[in-house]
Amino acid sequence: MNRTPQRIVGILFWIAVGVAIVVGVIRLEQPSPTQSAHSQHTSLLRFLTSAPTEITRVDPSGTLQRYDPVFLQNVDGHFRQVGYVRERMVANPQNFSTATTVTIAWHDREFVASEVDFVQYRNTGRLEDVAKLMLPAEKRQRIRQQLEAAMQMYGDEFSKAFQPLVQQTVTQSLPVIEAELQLSIGRHRDEIDALTKRWNEEVVRKRLVPLARNEIMPIVKQHGQPTVEKMGREIWKRASLWRFGWRAVYDRTPLPEQNLVNEEWQRFVKNEAVPVFEENMDEIVSAVQQILTATAATPTVRAELAEVAADLAQDPAAQKLVKTILQETLVGNERLHHVWANVWQSDEARQAIEMASRRMEPVIRNIGDELFGTQEEGIDPRFALVLRNQIFGKDRRWIIAMPNGKEPTPIDEAHERGSEPPPDHRVIRFATQWMAYPIVHLAGEESL
Repeated sequence: MNRTPQRIVGILFWIAVGVAIVVGVIRLEQPSPTQSAHSQHTSLLRFLTSAPTEITRVDPSGTLQRYDPVFLQNVDGHFRQVGYVRERMVANPQNFSTATTVTIAWHDREFVASEVDFVQYRNTGRLEDVAKLMLPAEKRQRIRQQLEAAMQMYGDEFSKAFQPLVQQTVTQSLPVIEAELQLSIGRHRDEIDALTKRWNEEVVRKRLVPLARNEIMPIVKQHGQPTVEKMGREIWKRASLWRFGWRAVYDRTPLPEQNLVNEEWQRFVKNEAVPVFEENMDEIVSAVQQILTATAATPTVRAELAEVAADLAQDPAAQKLVKTILQETLVGNERLHHVWANVWQSDEARQAIEMASRRMEPVIRNIGDELFGTQEEGIDPRFALVLRNQIFGKDRRWIIAMPNGKEPTPIDEAHERGSEPPPDHRVIRFATQWMAYPIVHLAGEESL
């Protein structure tokens, strides 16, 4: 078959495509009633057709990669891409502490690349970044209001249904937890004794005993001595030297009945000493309260006890031991899991859960629409960014160009700023703010 007609048709087709492109370019260069759409199309056209300006900057973080985009913020707050990282050069690949330089291809005609500062932003994909992206302040407020309204409407019903289940869980769990805790402590007795011995030497003897001697004992003496002396005088008046004396002599004789001193002491404590304590109980309580208050208000005592508690909490051996005991007591406790299963798989629990599901289903669906989007409006742009970042590994790094050293208008909440040196135009600074990947503005008019 002769292919000449096919070739003629193909040539005519590509001629028509070329004419369409030229006509489109002419129309794009004309004023447009929709300025934002016009600027986006013009920016894309310039990016595809103009020769870029190449500039070199230092990347102290060393994380920028080829094709990482560069954005510029318009006066209306939207972003447009004006370049990308063309090359990445490491001065000494064997020494990662040396500075990395990048070559940026700059396509914008409104600003000269040498007159702007570059700031690098990063989305690590951690849960913190995902939460900031998907739950901005206004969305958190809407979700909070929906949950509060649901709890006001159904809170009493939920409480009535779930409170007996919670009480059963706690009542049946405590004996099991206590028993397993004792078993776990018994299994690790050697480790506990070694830790106690070390802390008794390092903390109790060297720190707490001197603290008690120098700081606490003067407080105890100041507030407790008057009450103790008063009680001592009253007890001494009631003591009978004659009764104790002849019984002590009798106990030393070879007579058959012995232990009279001990019997007299027990009688004296019960009939004489205890009533003195009971009569002065109000003064004892007052003295103890004054001692505790004065001890807690002493800066030296508070600082030392806080430091001891912090040292104990940060001790690797103590942390490992506590973690192991809690693991065995709660996580690995099969009897505890059996208790929970019996309570929360009962008919009463199933009825409560079904009731709560019916009541909360509309609220949960609305929250799902807030987070993920709807069939009518499509996927939420923020959720789309999360999918791109988490599944495809996209939108991890980008650069914002800032004319005259100005910070871009933040899209989301910013971190608190710390002190930072004056910007060096040759260095790509790392952002002091968190912001969402700005390409989402090209997908619609609503900003993040």
